[in-house]
Amino acid sequence: MNKKQLIKSLKLIAFIVVLSYVVDKIVYYSITKISDTVYSGQAIGKLNHYLSIKDTTKLIVFGSSRANHHIDVKKLDASSFNMGVDGKFIAYSATLIKLLPKDFKQTIILQIDPNVAYREVYNRQETKTLMVKYHSNTIIKEELDRAELTTPFQKFYWCIDYNGLALGILKNAIFPKYDLETYYGYDPMEVHSTQKEIFKNILERNDTIVCKTNLKINPLFKSYLKEIEAFCSANNKKLITLTSPIFIDKCPEDNMALKKILEELNIEYHDYTNFFKDDKHLDYWVDLAHMSNTGAEAFSEALSKDLIIYDE
Repeated sequence: MNKKQLIKSLKLIAFIVVLSYVVDKIVYYSITKISDTVYSGQAIGKLNHYLSIKDTTKLIVFGSSRANHHIDVKKLDASSFNMGVDGKFIAYSATLIKLLPKDFKQTIILQIDPNVAYREVYNRQETKTLMVKYHSNTIIKEELDRAELTTPFQKFYWCIDYNGLALGILKNAIFPKYDLETYYGYDPMEVHSTQKEIFKNILERNDTIVCKTNLKINPLFKSYLKEIEAFCSANNKKLITLTSPIFIDKCPEDNMALKKILEELNIEYHDYTNFFKDDKHLDYWVDLAHMSNTGAEAFSEALSKDLIIYDE
């Protein structure tokens, strides 16, 4: 290849790079414009909804599906929102908590599970869905960079933020799943006859579980607990942590170990794992770890009487 051909090739490559950069930004801002109007669906809608209410809502619940489907926040306070999301754990919750205003008194309820706290491996992969805000929210960007979940190409090609999420966003933009004006984040689960039969079969199997004997809290999990506590203490937030009920707890040791850790960190904790221990009504359950709407309503009613939501 002579000098003239080399220069021509380099110009072509430069043109392709510049063109791809421009196209990427056009597509990115087009998708973002649509995305920012979506307020339904767990891919982006619930996050947008949270961002729109977080500065004015007095009580917010965070956690996984066991927060989302179990806590009817309106029984606790009229100004409330349930930001529990299926498959999301403490890293996701911590990131969202850090987005809260610093000068507004709020109560934070964080649902945590001992079996997650004592996992040997916790890689924060669930925070990847926050990637849609990577280039528009500084705190989210910092947390994702810290978790090393981004790629070098993402600094240049912003459309990578929407990998695997674009179709869900478009679907919810066209066919929203709920009314924004009445939705407050709580998603109760109804039990149908088929599900009841499946659950009965699971109980009849009586599977054996091997409990961990050498319990050591995951260092990342503990680190996030400390960060959440520090943020809440410094920013006028009351932090309450709890574990919602499960059908049967065959390994109570991790509950006791987690309780001890939280006491050391001076974090308020309520363990409701065995809340229905003496009432095994199957109508309360969808599966071993998730309550039905009936169970969730009974549990939420009890929470409203048991928890001191606001300090005087």
